[in-house]
This record gives sequence, C-alpha cells and structure tokens, in this order.
Amino acid sequence: MDKTIPNEKRRRFLSLATGFVAGAGVVGASVPFIGSWQPSAKAKAIGAPVKSMSTKLNQGQW
Repeated sequence: MDKTIPNEKRRRFLSLATGFVAGAGVVGASVPFIGSWQPSAKAKAIGAPVKSMSTKLNQGQW
C-alpha cells in the first residue's frame, strides 16, 4: 500500500473549484426558473392583473 501524504493544497483547490462550479450551476439553473414566474409579454400588454380566486374552490374540485 502506498503511504504517501495527500497534497493538501491540491485537495483544497479541487474542493474550492468544485464548489464554485456547483454554485455557478445552481445560479444558472435558477435564473430561468425564477424568470418563468413572471407573467408573459402578452399578459403584460393586455394590462390585466394576474390573480386566482382559490377561495371559491370546493373540496374535490381540483
């Protein structure tokens, strides 16, 4: 069995680089997801408010 000491600087660099790439991936995936919550351009052009009436739903209707 090889008894070499692991290179701590390399391990730290690889951990930081992996964390940075993962963070960039999360940001890259969340921007379009959050953007999809906005009303469409057609709804904005009409100017009608976008709202739902969940109080009028009876149990089992949806």
